[in-house]
Amino acid sequence: MSNYILKYSRDERVKYISHLDFVRLFHRTVRRTGINFMFSQGFNPHPIMTVAQPLSVGVTSDCEYMKVGFDGDYNEQELTDTINKAFPPGYKILAVKKVEGREIDLTKLDRAVYTVELEYEGDSNVNLILEKNELKIMKKSKSGIKESDIRPYIYSVEKISDENSILTLKMCIAIGSVYNLKPQSVIDAMDKYCDDFKAGFMKVHRSLMTCGDVEFL
Repeated sequence: MSNYILKYSRDERVKYISHLDFVRLFHRTVRRTGINFMFSQGFNPHPIMTVAQPLSVGVTSDCEYMKVGFDGDYNEQELTDTINKAFPPGYKILAVKKVEGREIDLTKLDRAVYTVELEYEGDSNVNLILEKNELKIMKKSKSGIKESDIRPYIYSVEKISDENSILTLKMCIAIGSVYNLKPQSVIDAMDKYCDDFKAGFMKVHRSLMTCGDVEFL
């Protein structure tokens, strides 16, 4: 029995598949390969699998992580190739690493880099929010919707391009159990604090997840 960290991508073709549907999809994918999962104990055993920081519906990524237990000892490249052959189009395993214990702890991932492309009207000066000491917006949490200061959890926002009312931003923001910030919240802050700024339809891509500045795979 062995544990593996899998890094994988999700592209435009499957970005509207929910987290729970992805988990079911991955279970079926592994069954098609003939590889056996490790299962939990108890009255309702299920495959041992943990996804780090599940993606929101509609977001693409090439830096997702999961930890999976398999009943057997597999070569990392063999495991990559075998799962990719069974994966439906839109998902791809990018890297695999066999781990012992908690040498890679997915719960320590605490920041992510996103590229956000959006239609907008008004002033797109992102420095207006970066210069603020606090950015209070209404944010949904487990206890309901309440006002939250998101400024401490925005590490950087950079304007990549601004043409024909299409704004492209690169932002590094907090993720994880301590505080999980979504790109939509940063755009909500721009709506509130940037003069006359009004955001429209947007596309979001997650390109990097790290623990501090360290990338796991």
